Amino acid sequence: MNVRNFAGAVLTLGCASLVCAAAKPGDLVTSGPPTGNKIALTFDDGPGPNTEKFLALLDRYHVKATFFVLGDQVRVRPKVLKKTVERGHEIGNHTTQHLNYKARLKELKKESPDTAVESATKELVDDMKKSRETIETAIGKKLVYLRMPHGIDGPWIHAAAKEAGFVLVNWTYGFDWNSQTAEEMIPGYVKSLRPGAIILLHDGWPKSEKSLKIAEAVIKAAKEKKLEIVPVGELLK
Repeated sequence: MNVRNFAGAVLTLGCASLVCAAAKPGDLVTSGPPTGNKIALTFDDGPGPNTEKFLALLDRYHVKATFFVLGDQVRVRPKVLKKTVERGHEIGNHTTQHLNYKARLKELKKESPDTAVESATKELVDDMKKSRETIETAIGKKLVYLRMPHGIDGPWIHAAAKEAGFVLVNWTYGFDWNSQTAEEMIPGYVKSLRPGAIILLHDGWPKSEKSLKIAEAVIKAAKEKKLEIVPVGELLK
């Protein structure tokens, strides 16, 4: 399977043991089981001004998805998040304000090389816990999954997630932030649809209308391929 990391590079991944077994805090998953007929559709960076359009689209096709939300956005639009939960969608953590922790680690290494990793880990744990409190207070449910901003990964990221109690979730395909149009991107998204895929789109960014077009194309293609779209938690069961 293919996954694009935060820089947009394509990596090839198989079914890791943690995907085939139960994932635990600190683990990273990029796909579900390659058997069966289920895929997950995920949305990042909301709740945004157009999130309700995505909810309407998902309702129209009777699809349940996973929304990785930002703590700061939740404080701005708590009612939108509540609607998301009421319509049966899963909520994941996407930290508080989408800080690039790879860049943050570089800054800390310039300031204090010997303690940079320790300091970055502590900052990230505090961020994870802060956003958890904001989101859980808004929805009244415990969070299990977290997606790092930009999909960054590394041992210290895993350590932070383990301490904060989160399973890390990246994706097998998705790059709607690219400058290409929706029509140019759709063929790649459709081609990526296979059992276990975790698809990435964004509902909380300024160009979300493009993501909305891609999302509808993905849903239609999944139905044609006899693939069931489910939240991440159900995909990983």
